Amino acid sequence: MWLISDLMSKKNSGQWSVDSGQFSETSNSAAPPGGSREDTPVLVGGRITTDRKMLTTDHWPLTTDLRVVLFDIDGTLIKTVRRGEYRGLIHSMLLDVFGTCGRINEVDFAGRTDLAIYREALECEGITPVQIRERLPLVEAATVEILNHLASTGDVFRLCPGVRELLGALSVDSRFLPSLLTGNVEKLAEVKLRVAGIWHYFQGRGAFGSDDEERDHLPAIAAERINAHLRLDLTPDRFVIVGDTPRDISCARHFGARVLAVASGQHTVDQLKEYSPDVLLADLSDTAAVIGLLAEI
Repeated sequence: MWLISDLMSKKNSGQWSVDSGQFSETSNSAAPPGGSREDTPVLVGGRITTDRKMLTTDHWPLTTDLRVVLFDIDGTLIKTVRRGEYRGLIHSMLLDVFGTCGRINEVDFAGRTDLAIYREALECEGITPVQIRERLPLVEAATVEILNHLASTGDVFRLCPGVRELLGALSVDSRFLPSLLTGNVEKLAEVKLRVAGIWHYFQGRGAFGSDDEERDHLPAIAAERINAHLRLDLTPDRFVIVGDTPRDISCARHFGARVLAVASGQHTVDQLKEYSPDVLLADLSDTAAVIGLLAEI
């Protein structure tokens, strides 16, 4: 695991690699330990790659070492500014749709899918997962209306440190495709990121809390969709999940993806370290360093 603190020194150029826990700039002439010269990063078409072959889609040229970066939303990209007001409106929505909000105040939201949250909150009142699924369009529509109303009366979310700069850099770097893997139901994910002003950075359809109750199943769903979109067959290690909870780490491991954990949510660096992510950062504020890590992870 690579643990990077707030005091990480910045590099202005070169490719990041890790050797015994330290950053260094790699040379294009030296083969990596345990690897061959053919695996050595080289500059092709203005970008670093380990594969000389290029693929082209309808959208942009792709290297065969493309990394799909799947971002969690809450605590990773954004934080809710008016949490108490938002939670109150969600409670009212659940009462309208299901006639009860159950034990919603007792449920741990961190890293859970919305379907799992609703099930745990409502099953004590006899509401079944099938009934939740049937009424999900009503939940989505009501939640979108709530967020649009809140946005019309002031700020709802603030971006976590470095998020806008990182997404801007990733969206123009052909080594990466930024997409989503979130516990939010799909329409809620979209409206949250539209309200936060960053929806346009995401390419391809990832996976959402409306796809499956189990977060561990979401990476495979995202991979299937994105591979179909790109007409590629990217293996699990070509996907990097970026999230702020142990469940983000768990779902990456379940699928075989890489994982960059960030302590910008409810969990501290020390708490996340216990789950051994590939990379652990205090936040995403050092754009160049994060991009280097995403390329090497």
